[in-house]
Amino acid sequence: MTKSGRRFTGRGFTFVEMAMSVGIALMVFLMVYRFMSSTRHHYMYGTVNLQNLQEARMAINYLRRDFSCATPFIRGQGQVGFFTMQKAQNFVFETTGWVATAGINLIKCDSDSISIPKFAFGSPDEEPRIEYVTYTYEPGNILSRKLVDATGGLRKEVKFSGIENVEFKLYTHKLNPNVPVLWVKLLVHDKTYGTGEIGKPLEVTASISSPFITSLVNNRNWRFETGHKEL
Repeated sequence: MTKSGRRFTGRGFTFVEMAMSVGIALMVFLMVYRFMSSTRHHYMYGTVNLQNLQEARMAINYLRRDFSCATPFIRGQGQVGFFTMQKAQNFVFETTGWVATAGINLIKCDSDSISIPKFAFGSPDEEPRIEYVTYTYEPGNILSRKLVDATGGLRKEVKFSGIENVEFKLYTHKLNPNVPVLWVKLLVHDKTYGTGEIGKPLEVTASISSPFITSLVNNRNWRFETGHKEL
């Protein structure tokens, strides 16, 4: 009893009660932390630098335009013999059955590069002008598009950054085997988002066909009547 005549009826927390309260608080904190961590993980997993994604889309647009204008190159009459022209009619792409022949350049596709002879439109010549475009993957996450002359001299270059890896493939689909298709895969990644399971590269793929190449493949009897000139 106090001096005022009142008695304290309340009591403090026991050790067991304090331990249980701390344990419950820790469990709640852990659940919140795991939820936030999972949310961040999924966000980072699907995040890619927008600029790098735009670079990849631009690269595919360039590839689509170049492949649609592609054609095997063969020198004009008087520079390449009749039998050589007849031989060239059987090929559009470099394959294991093709033997390198002077005056003829075919479309060449490797897993990480592609070389395309293509029409240079706007030329008034009777024999169409041909220019060469190559796409190669270079160290430093760069896909390079080079416009070169017949000797390999560089005329113009465009570089697409933020590309972690590239893959090219030529194929025909079983539903329409008469249409050659160029398949492209670009891996886009922003390294600042981490490594491992977080920040895996985004795959950007495209299947590109060319009506002109399809016509060449399926109408071989009239190809290379006049030949081409190199730009």
